[in-house]
Amino acid sequence: MSRKNKSHLPVWLLAAIVASSACSTEGADSAADHAAMLRGYVDALNRGDESYLDEYFGPGYVYHGPDGDLDVEGFRALHHSLLNAFPGGTMTTEDILVAGDKVTTRWRFHGTHSGDFQGVAPTGREVTLTGIIISRFQDGKVVEEWEQIDRLGMMQQLGALPPPGAAAEAGEQDPGR
Repeated sequence: MSRKNKSHLPVWLLAAIVASSACSTEGADSAADHAAMLRGYVDALNRGDESYLDEYFGPGYVYHGPDGDLDVEGFRALHHSLLNAFPGGTMTTEDILVAGDKVTTRWRFHGTHSGDFQGVAPTGREVTLTGIIISRFQDGKVVEEWEQIDRLGMMQQLGALPPPGAAAEAGEQDPGR
């Protein structure tokens, strides 16, 4: 190996240095601001404070979720129904990943079902709901979100749907088959 090769940095390290030097302080602050905005939303939800949503939404906000696309008012109604159905419930952020103008949050919500929720009357059962949401920011506000929720698991916890395998087991025990 020549002396010239020994004195050069590995290509991967050089690329990492160039990439990190290309990042501006403004980009880092924006990423931190975006993550802080989402943490603020979680804190407000845990306090039952719906006024935080005024700070959260940007112009033309669209939510893409399990029930289709919602505008600001549709999301507010969904948010309100969650707080009414699970008063005192708590959300925990498991992970927050920031990439450019998008923030991905893996979350967990735990509460007691004390109010009507999506057609299911109060059961008094404790449930844990999990999901992942990708939030796109523009000018410091959330303008678009895509969310995947374990609704099947929640409905099974509420007793609205049988747990996995229960239908098959019931069929095996049915003497009429």
